[in-house]
Amino acid sequence: MIAPARKLTAEETREILVLEKDDITMDLLKDLFAVKLGKQTKPRFNTYDIMTLPKGRLYNNEPIETTVGRFIVNLVAFPDKYLKKFGYVNKPLTKGALEDIENQLASMLLDDEITTKEYADYLDGGEWIGMGTVYFLGPTMNYDINVPIKEVIEKRDELFDKYADGIRKGDSDVAAIIEKEVVDLAKKRIKEKGNEAYDFFESGVGKFANNYKKTSIMAGALENPYTHRLDILKSNYIDGIDKQEFPKFTNLTIVGGYSRGVETQVSGYTTKKINNAMQNTILDEPGSDCGSKFYLKIFLDKDIKDMYLHRYMVSQNGELVLLTEKNIDNYVGKEILLRSPMFCKGSRICNKCAGELFYKIGIKNAGLLNSTLSGVLMNLSMKKFHDATVKFNHIDINKYIKKH
Repeated sequence: MIAPARKLTAEETREILVLEKDDITMDLLKDLFAVKLGKQTKPRFNTYDIMTLPKGRLYNNEPIETTVGRFIVNLVAFPDKYLKKFGYVNKPLTKGALEDIENQLASMLLDDEITTKEYADYLDGGEWIGMGTVYFLGPTMNYDINVPIKEVIEKRDELFDKYADGIRKGDSDVAAIIEKEVVDLAKKRIKEKGNEAYDFFESGVGKFANNYKKTSIMAGALENPYTHRLDILKSNYIDGIDKQEFPKFTNLTIVGGYSRGVETQVSGYTTKKINNAMQNTILDEPGSDCGSKFYLKIFLDKDIKDMYLHRYMVSQNGELVLLTEKNIDNYVGKEILLRSPMFCKGSRICNKCAGELFYKIGIKNAGLLNSTLSGVLMNLSMKKFHDATVKFNHIDINKYIKKH
């Protein structure tokens, strides 16, 4: 059970606030946050204990109510230039939040606002404090989170009876319905109990629907490598595998091994083909403009706006506008006219059709970057060795078909 947060006393707050970056050692972090068996039954502080950060302590313009953990992470991990520009980071550092921060840091690096060393120091600092403290701060596994929940197992059995015909046919919709119901119920019950091991999954780093589901609920939908149909399996690892399902469970090993041993070869060969086909796609000199009057019509959604940074769009008066962090939000939720290599008239891709990103990072042979497509496929193949379950997503076709 997670201990409740408490408000630090004035003396405790002063003890934390006097710390500087060089003071933060692993021994200090253990002294502050670790439970020492035989000496104390609870830590001196919890990372989520509340304190007030006075104005100006870490580039904050006003006093902020924050936590001990956030203060130390800001002190250790984030470059001063980042904090000066974006302010003190006072939010949970979930996977999504860290991705946003790293996108901002990457933009600062591209715009020469931070050096490569400062970015490397951020990576080193984050890895050091995250990996170094996880074993006493963030348990990713404990006994309670592995024990199957009686209510969830009963719901699983009820749904397997209800959808018996669809399960027998390997219906993907049925698999998705069952998995969503039991996983959502398990999440709800685990969060109600306040199990601290769930924080790992809540952050977005761990895959609850894969790890917990197979361990403590059901294996779910697995592709049969021989029939290429779905087998929807009811057993889990904690309760034990039913002997009727055991042969299908062993397919996990076959699918994972095949993916790592064979599909990676296919992806590697695809990389060579792409490089061979695209090696002559080269950028023209900086400042070049083929003068193309054609463009792509793009609806600029906020979730993908970063994909279009450092690209040129055509304004209403026909002038080219470079999309940057400073102006791109003005166009979110609108249709923009984007210059694109698809319509470049030059013998090489001109600067205005390509945008500025390649030039900023010193890449001229832009075609060779297309091999990242096969790299993604290769990584997915490698991951099948650890996770061969089938994923389900809802796709709204209306988002991808544009009516004119």
